[in-house]
Amino acid sequence: MRAGSLSKEPVLSKLRDRYVCGYRNIMKDKYAGNSGIHPVSGPAVTTTNGAGPRNLQLFVLAKDGTVVHCLPGYWNPNDLSHELDFADRMHRVWMDNSITEPQKRALFAQEQVRHIQTHSPEVAARSELQGFDKQFVYKNHINDAIANASLIPADWHDVPKEAFKTTDVIVHERLAKQPFANYETFNVAQFVNYGSHHYDKHEKDLEPETMANVRAHSLRDVLHETDAPKAAVTNVAARPPAVSTAAAAYHPVFKPQEFEKKMADGFWGYARTGDWAKAERVASLMLEKRPGSPSGHEMKAVVAYGKGRYAEAYFHSYNAIRMGSKHPTIVGIYQKSRTAASSSKP
Repeated sequence: MRAGSLSKEPVLSKLRDRYVCGYRNIMKDKYAGNSGIHPVSGPAVTTTNGAGPRNLQLFVLAKDGTVVHCLPGYWNPNDLSHELDFADRMHRVWMDNSITEPQKRALFAQEQVRHIQTHSPEVAARSELQGFDKQFVYKNHINDAIANASLIPADWHDVPKEAFKTTDVIVHERLAKQPFANYETFNVAQFVNYGSHHYDKHEKDLEPETMANVRAHSLRDVLHETDAPKAAVTNVAARPPAVSTAAAAYHPVFKPQEFEKKMADGFWGYARTGDWAKAERVASLMLEKRPGSPSGHEMKAVVAYGKGRYAEAYFHSYNAIRMGSKHPTIVGIYQKSRTAASSSKP
């Protein structure tokens, strides 16, 4: 979140110039989620709006602790900027002494629903629920996140996206039910209850030795307990959870290059014995963690060629070479798979 949205314009300037920012570590709260291992060397990635709602919530508070907005999970920087502007308008309503409190709460609920209509199709497309969250919503009967239950087949195949509400809609409809609530009484657990508690990255399927290599000092290992900050806030304050200052001073044991070497050692061990299932899991993890490196594509190419999937081997070997790979095995796979893929076409 910090790398993907908070450090980019126009969000960065808005947070710097118009907000007092603080944080609270929610790691031990019952509603908080977890998602396996995140190596310190892992790259920051973007995702869909509202993804990971249990891991992070961005609160915008008035100086008396009243919640004028809350955005759970990750948000695209442009969409986040738009929502911060909306929070400013709600803050002005709350601070307006000419409006009675009941009128303010009614206006808050009304504006939440109206604001949904200002969201473009592009915002809606960036706010689609992730697949595992859709299953969580359906299996746990979270009806206010379902748009049309009749579109969901019993065997859960080819579920159309129209069956579920998008997160930008879910967030504002739920905010409308907690108009100008105080932060201390805001029902966070209910608010974020559209996302799975645990994102299974299938790390348990890896061999112990490879698992140790993948761990490579998980980011969670360098987090320390932090107390809720007591500093007073002025005007409107964004309040995202963050790591402690102790984490910033931590010097990780494995650098990105060392992480790649550890992964490569495990991969080639599997490849040499023809254990393609485990080799492919390592290759997929490498491609996810190091998308800017040719290593993941190299591994994918080796697995695909070993299993006779020549078109796929050609695709990954081409990408690996395009990204700078000069490994003779990969060059050989590229040449052979290109010929094999071409000869298999009708």
